[in-house]
Amino acid sequence: MNDFVTSVPAQAAARCIIETARSLHLLDQPVAVSNELAEAEKKLIVKMFQQMDEHIKSCGEELSPDEVSSLFTFVFAKAAEAVTNMFNHKEQTFDMQGMFDGRIPLYADDAVTAEFKSSQFPAMCTRNYLDFTTDKADELAGCDPLLLLFEALKWCFRLSCHLAVTIVENHNKLRQ
Repeated sequence: MNDFVTSVPAQAAARCIIETARSLHLLDQPVAVSNELAEAEKKLIVKMFQQMDEHIKSCGEELSPDEVSSLFTFVFAKAAEAVTNMFNHKEQTFDMQGMFDGRIPLYADDAVTAEFKSSQFPAMCTRNYLDFTTDKADELAGCDPLLLLFEALKWCFRLSCHLAVTIVENHNKLRQ
């Protein structure tokens, strides 16, 4: 027997992030995807779950809004790094520093870093996700909060990768 279930609330959490990207016009073109970025996502999410387990053991299950904000900013920064590593043919490794405290180092292409530092995407993802969980609290009762959060974080990572790929491709076109 497998424990896989269909989760309408997790799907709604993902949709919350997708709608955030749409409101910022990040989805005005087809989403950039690659096998390498999918593998990077898997590697990152597994490491994040491990870090989350340690965090829960030491700090409890409740995450503060600042910690949730840090998580969205963290996956946003890691997407920039993953795309940079992909274009530079470097191994995908993820430093977990800053995951909960917002002090996240960013090692990415200069053009990506410049645009990512001015982007409102992770802050809006945080705000919209926290509003979603507050507004739908009755409907979400009994749901695994980590499942909802990590579904939203996965979509933040995917769409942030899309943004980073777009930046790199546009920057390369300008240099040609």
